Amino acid sequence: MYALQVMPISTLFPDYKDAFTPCRSFPSGESTISWLQMIGRENKFVLVTKHSDAGGIKRRGRVTLACERSGTYRGMSQRVGKGKAAKIALKPRAEEEEETGRTQTGTKKCGCPFLINIKENVDSLWYVTVICGRHNHDPAKNLDDHSFAGRLDKGEQWLWCEMTKGNVKPRDILNTLKQRDVKNVSTMRTIYNARKKFRIEDAGGRTQMQQLLHILEKNKWMSWHMKHPDTNVVTDLFWSHPDSIKLLRCFSSVILMDCTYKTNRYRMPLLEIVGITSTHLTFFVGSAFISSETHSNYVWALENLRSILDVWTKPDVFVTDRELGLISAIEEVFPSSSHLLCYWHINKVVLTKTKKMFGDNEGFTRFMDRWTNVLYAKSEALLELRMNDLRCEFGHVKSLTDYLDNTWVNIYKEKFVPAWTNRIMHFGETTTQRVESAHSTLKLHLGNSQANSRDRVVDGLLRIQHNNIKASFKLSMNVVQHEYFDGFYRRLLGYVSQRALKLIRDELERGEDLGHDSTRFGCEIQCSHPPRRSTFHRMVSEMCSSPAATAPQRHI
Repeated sequence: MYALQVMPISTLFPDYKDAFTPCRSFPSGESTISWLQMIGRENKFVLVTKHSDAGGIKRRGRVTLACERSGTYRGMSQRVGKGKAAKIALKPRAEEEEETGRTQTGTKKCGCPFLINIKENVDSLWYVTVICGRHNHDPAKNLDDHSFAGRLDKGEQWLWCEMTKGNVKPRDILNTLKQRDVKNVSTMRTIYNARKKFRIEDAGGRTQMQQLLHILEKNKWMSWHMKHPDTNVVTDLFWSHPDSIKLLRCFSSVILMDCTYKTNRYRMPLLEIVGITSTHLTFFVGSAFISSETHSNYVWALENLRSILDVWTKPDVFVTDRELGLISAIEEVFPSSSHLLCYWHINKVVLTKTKKMFGDNEGFTRFMDRWTNVLYAKSEALLELRMNDLRCEFGHVKSLTDYLDNTWVNIYKEKFVPAWTNRIMHFGETTTQRVESAHSTLKLHLGNSQANSRDRVVDGLLRIQHNNIKASFKLSMNVVQHEYFDGFYRRLLGYVSQRALKLIRDELERGEDLGHDSTRFGCEIQCSHPPRRSTFHRMVSEMCSSPAATAPQRHI
């Protein structure tokens, strides 16, 4: 599309001079402009400021308003010639489109002569003079496609800002604005442009990583970063919320970690770390952007994790995927902690790797049934028996049995087979699905990852998370379930969470059913001999008489 030609004034177009001539003066230039633009909208025209002068010591303020279609398209300018002889010329339209990469552009300008002057008088009042009241075009049928008419006023800007901080979706913001004012002609583009402008102003010229560091500092989060020695560019970043650190120091028994690959706006691997409270709720521990998934990067992240722990506390169990750099880093930084591999991811990887080795679904289904039995083997003898059965049935697929033996069973069986993992007090946490669930919740609330409100969203989510955890503590301290009125539990009430009491009760019942066969215990509570009632009673007495039991914030 090319610029519209300047159209001459015709008597076919009505004169709007009377409509724009008020019978009064105005106290300010802003109120004058608002009134004139309102009259313009009523007549389906959009008025814009052509010239303005705020005035000074010896001159009065004045403003010139014109139709948005006044003037002609000027195009992009270019400097022709050198030195003082250089001139400014307009580039040809085709050349401009080629340089900017934009095609099919156009202009609304048609040389409309409509013009109004407003001027401040000696009495500090503003008066309107209509220079030309005719347009050279028909009024618009509606103003929905007029960007200027759809601009937000101050009240709408405040409402938009508050709703954006609350992470309200743009379409819902637009619906709210239109419900408040039936004459509002803003579009989705108006909301997107306002958001982009706000994001740019808030960033203050900072890069994405600099903005993230600024947000962490502003919200008083704990953070550590590593820079490249030559370029001084931040390559790795670890951060944690102060309240999350407090929770970690109380509940460091089981830590779950998962690394999401370059799906975030920083295009860097993101290591996410979560913990579990005694009330069985997930809490955010920390996150780390790392430049690469190598042993040294993971060691740096885990050393920062260790630095936020008390000197007398350490994680008892880590649960992760089979990320080799992370596995070796855990062994180096937390050598005395146990490490489990997420059996759900193991099953998923094995399924993906082995499915192509089978020509029919029936054979693959039989294999997965055999492999699932291996995953749930509760004794070493049972593991060996089930692996032998699998080798016998599928021995003709040598690449299959070699893959299972050399990639999983021979190397990592102690990290995922219940025959070994049941000796560790992991409280039933053998997958990293809590981490993935937390990540999915965050992405759901963030919506568009480019949104500038991400810091407020994360802060709000953590506030809700911490409030829910506090509420669960209050529930365990103040509410006593009827099944725990037994004197056996009485001395634990208010000091031990309801979740922990349930684990004790379930283990007692399991112990009574299974007798002395320790290999059959579910091991939700670690025991070296049968959990008889007298044994637990002695354990309860020791817990209640120990000094640590008087600090419910570390045990609830």
